[in-house]
Amino acid sequence: MLRKKIPIFFLLISAVVGGGVGVAFTKLTAKEKVNTENVPPPAVNDGCAYTISRMNGYKNIHPVYMAEPACESKNYLSLKAGIIDYIESIKPTGELEYASVYVKDLNGNEWMDVNPENTYHPGSLFKVITMITFLKMAETNMSILDQAVKYDQVLNPPTQTFNSKVIQPGSTYKIKDLIYYMVVYSDNHATMLLHKYMDPKVFENVFTDLGLAKPNIYENTYQLSVKDYSKFVSVLYDGAYLSDPASDFAISLLCESDFALGLTKELPKGIKIAHKFGEAGKAGNRELHESAIVYLNNRPYLVTIMTKGQQSEKLAEIMSRISKMVYDHMASNPV
Repeated sequence: MLRKKIPIFFLLISAVVGGGVGVAFTKLTAKEKVNTENVPPPAVNDGCAYTISRMNGYKNIHPVYMAEPACESKNYLSLKAGIIDYIESIKPTGELEYASVYVKDLNGNEWMDVNPENTYHPGSLFKVITMITFLKMAETNMSILDQAVKYDQVLNPPTQTFNSKVIQPGSTYKIKDLIYYMVVYSDNHATMLLHKYMDPKVFENVFTDLGLAKPNIYENTYQLSVKDYSKFVSVLYDGAYLSDPASDFAISLLCESDFALGLTKELPKGIKIAHKFGEAGKAGNRELHESAIVYLNNRPYLVTIMTKGQQSEKLAEIMSRISKMVYDHMASNPV
């Protein structure tokens, strides 16, 4: 008997922290942006070229969606050395196999990364891409966000370590409410229900539009580096892929994420943080990641941490410590 293939949408959800209420949404402005190319830029004064990524699809313009120095910032050398020392000090304990870190000053555009060659299964970090997909779909069909769907077939999501609120069987939800559950509480039930109404072509385009390989929707093997995943969060902050209202809406949901055991744990209370975590792997071979925009005074920065080890709880502690190191550096070295 042939087994029906299960799309990647049902497989790319590993971590959960649930719940939700209705959400408001501002009208979207459609932007037709497809495909990308990297244009060789001129060198800057310090000899480091700029990488400029553009989108095709327009008659008279060639809009930029990302521009940044090709070289890491020298201002982060001490931070990078400290993070590397910390990672190496943890490895002998067996709690951590390896970790990668990406940091970017969102105003100054300086960046650094640690262990950029490692790739990971993003797990529930894919939920940010699912959200982007629906907001992109809404640019041509705004009514989809208010479409009501009933959760009448109980789904069986993957086992997860971190749980929160979930949608309830027999209840009816609007698509925008399911997005809220998926992002704020990382609800796998809401995510699996959303995938039934998601356009797989738009989902694929989100990757290729940002210069990444198209995922095979029937495979559970897609991996990303820490820097490549950070692109999805960066373009939301820059308003460079979705319309400005849609990007602002997406960030507002990330600011409500209730996961508090990772990179937000040791940061000052009250600081605004837009973040999403993801969990993948099996018992004894876990991956835990988190990506965030930390609104430090007038110097917001992006930090993405990806880890692999034995226990998700220990990995959360490691992410928390690395995040504090990044925060302390950024706070003590103002522009």
